[in-house]
Amino acid sequence: MRLFDFERRWLAAIFATMLPASDDPRFPLGAAALGVEHYIDDLMRSAPRDFALGLRVCTWLLQLAPLLMCRRLVGFAGLDEPARSQLLERLTQSDVYLIRELPMLFKTAACLGLCGLPELQRRIGIHPVDASDPEWARTTDTARRLPRAAQERS
Repeated sequence: MRLFDFERRWLAAIFATMLPASDDPRFPLGAAALGVEHYIDDLMRSAPRDFALGLRVCTWLLQLAPLLMCRRLVGFAGLDEPARSQLLERLTQSDVYLIRELPMLFKTAACLGLCGLPELQRRIGIHPVDASDPEWARTTDTARRLPRAAQERS
């Protein structure tokens, strides 16, 4: 399943919000800097149709959430970072299971891709470390963006 360009931008903004860059040396670069768009393309191309359709529907739900929950005439991707984080936190408090689990779905989907990078696996302590980058990262300069950890962990 292929996303429209605007849906792809929305999903990239969601993943970037879920996995931002941090001061923690284990995750110095966030999803945006690691080439999450390439991961999204690969995910939507190779994921089962039901999963891809569900992710697309959930992307639309989250994009429209500010309009419905905050009465703001802006989509999720149009919010600034603090407002995005606050909205995600608010969603986790919902009485509706699907709404409450939206942030977890996106975080899981983002982590499945980005934690496939061997250098990131080393940094955050995932063992065993994969021998090579996932296909989506081999076709980009993603692997070069994440500097090697100072201490090799295996």
